[in-house]
Amino acid sequence: MQRARRAIHQVAVASIMMAAVSCVCSVARAGDLNGFLPEKGHGDVALSFTSEGYDKFWVGGTKVEDPGVGSVRTQSLSLWFRFGLTDRLSMTGDVPYIHTKGDGLGGFEERDVQDLTLALEYRIASCGDSVRSDLVGAVGYRSDVARYEANLPVDVGDGTDDWLFRLVYQLRVRNFYFSQQVGLDVRGQDAPDGVPLYTEVGQTWGRITGTGFYSRFIAHGGTDIGAPGFTFPSNGDEYTRVGARVYGRVSDHFGLSGSYFTTLTGRNTGDSSGFSGGVVASF
Repeated sequence: MQRARRAIHQVAVASIMMAAVSCVCSVARAGDLNGFLPEKGHGDVALSFTSEGYDKFWVGGTKVEDPGVGSVRTQSLSLWFRFGLTDRLSMTGDVPYIHTKGDGLGGFEERDVQDLTLALEYRIASCGDSVRSDLVGAVGYRSDVARYEANLPVDVGDGTDDWLFRLVYQLRVRNFYFSQQVGLDVRGQDAPDGVPLYTEVGQTWGRITGTGFYSRFIAHGGTDIGAPGFTFPSNGDEYTRVGARVYGRVSDHFGLSGSYFTTLTGRNTGDSSGFSGGVVASF
């Protein structure tokens, strides 16, 4: 039982780390959470690589191609950590370095450190043992680190200062878990606020865990690409994405993770698909 619990905890580490870097084509929405928290004095550090791309993108709700933009490829290297301050409270941080490039006539290319995200997660309530329910709340702050250029068709982020609020319900039954997140992103400058929704299910078999996820981001207003007076940060970026990942425990303190995602619907964002790979060290 203890080994199974350790396996589920480590796949939670990998799943959060992958979710944090799976959306960098528009703005890295680090903050897709499940209900796992580390024990006091324990933590995890993860390094991941993500590659994604698209040939088409949505202008408002219309999918188009643009020879000026061409095919866009985005690659990122992200450092993520989490540490248990108490058995109920933990701190999480994430910062990605991003290189994005379009092969169209505009010759767009940017590379820079993007946004640093820091968050506190707190287990509000829990009940049960073999069938366990947890309610976790989180508050975080995200800000650009390098002061990069944000108002470009192909850029590394929106260059805003944002407050992130999350509430997660999680159900665990033996080696299976289900988690549902709802949230609110209070965004700075002229970027519209947004509501992130994130659903995750996972099952462990020995040292291998498979996970599926559904991610939806809903913008509160915002402009459309090409509308009078628009800027790229002010656009109402929205998307629906699904994906899957596999996590393998090499040892109790080391694991490897790989994932794939694709975009189903969008607004003012790229029709992107991508994959990630990462290493996780636990202490």
